[in-house]
Amino acid sequence: MIMTSSEEVQTDILGDIKNVQTFGDALTQAPEVDRAALGYISEEIARENGVAIFSIRDRIAHAAIIDKTNLNALNILRFVAEQHNDIDRIELHEATAEIFADIVKQYGVAERAVHDVLQAFTSDDEKNPKDEKRKRTSFAQESIQDAPVTKLVNIIVDRAVDSRASDIHIEPYGNQYRVRFRIDGVLHTSLTFPTDVGRAVVSHIKILSNLKIDEKRKPQDGRFKIYRTNGEDIDFRVSTLPVIDGEKVVIRVLRKDDKVFDLKALGLMGRNYEILMERIRETFGIILITGPTGSGKSTTLYGFLHILNEEERNIITLEDPVEYHIEGVNQSQVRPEINYTFASGLRSILRQDPNVLMVGEIRDGETAELAIHAALTGHLVFSTLHTNSAIGAIPRFIDMGIEPFLLSAALREVIAQRLVRRICKECKEKVSVSPKIVEEIRKDIEGISREEREKYGVNIEDGITLYHGKGCDKCEGTGYKGRIAIYEVIGVDDEIRTAITEKNGASDVIEKMAVAKGMVKMRQDGILKALLGFTTLEEVMRLTDGSRSIGSDGTFD
Repeated sequence: MIMTSSEEVQTDILGDIKNVQTFGDALTQAPEVDRAALGYISEEIARENGVAIFSIRDRIAHAAIIDKTNLNALNILRFVAEQHNDIDRIELHEATAEIFADIVKQYGVAERAVHDVLQAFTSDDEKNPKDEKRKRTSFAQESIQDAPVTKLVNIIVDRAVDSRASDIHIEPYGNQYRVRFRIDGVLHTSLTFPTDVGRAVVSHIKILSNLKIDEKRKPQDGRFKIYRTNGEDIDFRVSTLPVIDGEKVVIRVLRKDDKVFDLKALGLMGRNYEILMERIRETFGIILITGPTGSGKSTTLYGFLHILNEEERNIITLEDPVEYHIEGVNQSQVRPEINYTFASGLRSILRQDPNVLMVGEIRDGETAELAIHAALTGHLVFSTLHTNSAIGAIPRFIDMGIEPFLLSAALREVIAQRLVRRICKECKEKVSVSPKIVEEIRKDIEGISREEREKYGVNIEDGITLYHGKGCDKCEGTGYKGRIAIYEVIGVDDEIRTAITEKNGASDVIEKMAVAKGMVKMRQDGILKALLGFTTLEEVMRLTDGSRSIGSDGTFD
């Protein structure tokens, strides 16, 4: 077969980016559109070149194209593939002009709001052509009452809330700004707009958060709140950071939902739930939660406080920052810039006649010593620590200068946790499991007693069943919707206290004791939840053991 020059160039482009672009079936009707995927190519460029990305599933981007020989359109896709590490391959689908028009209609109000802001810039400049720079700066700084910018910020916030995003990232990206949402722990691009619009958006958010809009040299922190028409009020925690091309803003979305604090809904099950419900009712001692940033430690702590929040208890927290406001709990935010730190604050709140203390994080030996002292003098103390496992908290305390005999006397419980993505309930389905994976699963959970498996509701005697989400419009094609925590809980009893004192906190010795007493390891907890259909085995392996994954031969690599 002899190819024309156009076909040769087209084939060269398709194979030029790590073989990332291939042709799929032509579109016979308008497909389901993931609005976040549309953000990878602007509406203007999509309309002009007849190409749009309408879906991203399993790291494969699906693009509609009117003319598959359009070299400009193919080059645009090549640029997208090179700029986004979350795309492994782009699959092209030919579309008629009518079907393509239906797809680009989905760009919706956000892109029109960006257009309105640009029109406002243009109109303002035309009125004062000699003073363009001053007017642009004034527009960015005084846009709190400006309808286009206000509307655009409202749209971004509403879209983030409707998408269940935990964070909104607004950041310079080349010669433009982009908006990304963190949904179920993964960042997705939602919108892009020109730099001038981005600066106006950042200024508007700084004004909403009561920050200095003319301070662009150092980070700032603030908050704002919105009241939605459905009666829901949502807090937003704002952090700005100077970067090379401007300012980056990250907004944490803090929903006030009592379900957030339900320990069973968070994922505590079986023995882990029973032990914790018993220990948080004790009158003194320290309970620690460990895990990396973003693993849900603070949410679990709030769950404990929610249970204990009764009239007869005086509960005081030290946080950095305060994330959720709980009525009836005395919450205080540390301010290191005025020397109000976790350590100095802990000294002060011990004079406030507390029953329960929550210290947001133990970062140094002084705070650790004060927390241990508080636990030994009749207070129940909750706190967090950055370690990779529950058992790692014990040597970490000793490394910070805490005597083993003091630690053993104060410590009641150590919890480690991670967040894994939930399978979408709307598109969940069973998947075939190879004999090799079945064997690996049985090996991983063989140490869990039948009684404990029954508490979870898992019966492996009838066989091993796993699930996944095939992708639907409810989960935007990802197969996941929401997250659930997986846990590892060490209950400190007399035998473990003796080991902490006599073995100087030796991790291997204490871990063997905990396992012998029925501790369910984090990976085991995750596998049981995968067998229940809450998450996938891939998610569990990704979060609990980055060195292992499911290989093409059906084994754990």
